[in-house]
Amino acid sequence: MRRLTVAIALALAASASLAAQLGGRPAEEWIKTLDGTTRVSSLKIDEVVAAMKLQPGQTVADIGAGSGLLSVPVAKTVGPKGRVYSVEIDAGFFPAIQKRAADNGLANIQTVLGTFTDPKLPVARIDLAFFHDVLHHIQDRGPYLKTLSKYLSRTGRIFVVDFEGGQGPHAQQADLQVSREQLTGWMTEAGFVQTADAKLFRDKYVLTFSRK
Repeated sequence: MRRLTVAIALALAASASLAAQLGGRPAEEWIKTLDGTTRVSSLKIDEVVAAMKLQPGQTVADIGAGSGLLSVPVAKTVGPKGRVYSVEIDAGFFPAIQKRAADNGLANIQTVLGTFTDPKLPVARIDLAFFHDVLHHIQDRGPYLKTLSKYLSRTGRIFVVDFEGGQGPHAQQADLQVSREQLTGWMTEAGFVQTADAKLFRDKYVLTFSRK
């Protein structure tokens, strides 16, 4: 009976999270999309990670980590003395993240169950938090970014890769669009200024923000 109760509770929690996430789908469906060969080949993962300008030993938060596609190369970059927190609102992603980490011999990736308003990170000394094709799925982006900022170190940065306004697979869905102008406005309200703009894609921006 207790196992059944726990299973029901987890199912209800997952349903609530998906309802609050724009364009939400079950983890197993997302993983098929996220790990699709065509998509992965278009991501320029090495270039994106290089643009983060990480250093060995740093602590990083992968917000909306999905299957851990970016968590793994980031974990390799920060090295064994560094740490990557792979944040998801659906624990259904965690087995995929953990398997990917194990397959790559990595012990510095930790999964974190966040909520749609708070990443629930276990430390408040994050050197870099990043959103890779994720921010447009967050409903209340401004408040979320302000909450996230509380987990960053004094020199912590926020790194965002997302589609330019009117671009990408959600171009016709206004609620799934985040223009760089909107992002800059929210980041300003959170106390950050843009400090880098990596020109890696025709249809995406790659922006870094640091505290004012």
